[in-house]
Amino acid sequence: MVKTAAALVLLLATAGCANQLLSDDRLRDNTAMALAQPPASVRIVDRHYDGMTNTYYVARTPQGSFNCVINGGTVLAMGITNPPSCSPITHPFGNFAR
Repeated sequence: MVKTAAALVLLLATAGCANQLLSDDRLRDNTAMALAQPPASVRIVDRHYDGMTNTYYVARTPQGSFNCVINGGTVLAMGITNPPSCSPITHPFGNFAR
């Protein structure tokens, strides 16, 4: 019973650790691959985690800014992620978010 309780506490304590497993460098490299950009040209900003499985962020490149989401990377997923999904940020009067 004590081992089960300890395992449950450990599981709950580590379930939200995507922020530690998904470093900005790892996000940048995965995003660069998805956007066909060199990693050095990608900047990760405005990063937030939904508390379950998704990390949301903005990727800035010389070609513009993109809203991105990456699924996975938690301890429960053993750090495995899906490729990021990114869509361009557009503005009604042009793309000024560069």
